[in-house]
Amino acid sequence: MIPKTDNDTPNRRAPTRNERKALEKFARLEISLEELKRRLGEMLAFNFGKEERRLTSYFLLAQPGVRVEKKYIQAAMGKHARGEISTEQLADWATMLLLNDAYDWQGPEEEEIAAWLNDISMLTLKAKSESE
Repeated sequence: MIPKTDNDTPNRRAPTRNERKALEKFARLEISLEELKRRLGEMLAFNFGKEERRLTSYFLLAQPGVRVEKKYIQAAMGKHARGEISTEQLADWATMLLLNDAYDWQGPEEEEIAAWLNDISMLTLKAKSESE
């Protein structure tokens, strides 16, 4: 059971060792978004819709951050190309990495990784004008 604050939200805390492992496995696409949600429980709330994507994390900033490498993106795109994951699953994966402060890709490939994740995240996101 996760302790709650007065307004019924979980108390902020650092990720446990098992929660961090789940975040790491998700970054490498070794577990699904559904499995990540199950493992993190109430500490992470998100809604990745077709028009808007929101994420609320009740974790304190992970130190160090969970590393995201270019090879993870290449592997995810390979899984998509082989039909192992859907376009929606690929986009949701990239969106989680972008919106969740636990993930870190700082370094020499930072701009390229950020651009790839952003492009992938947008694959299933409809522009407001298209949906009206």
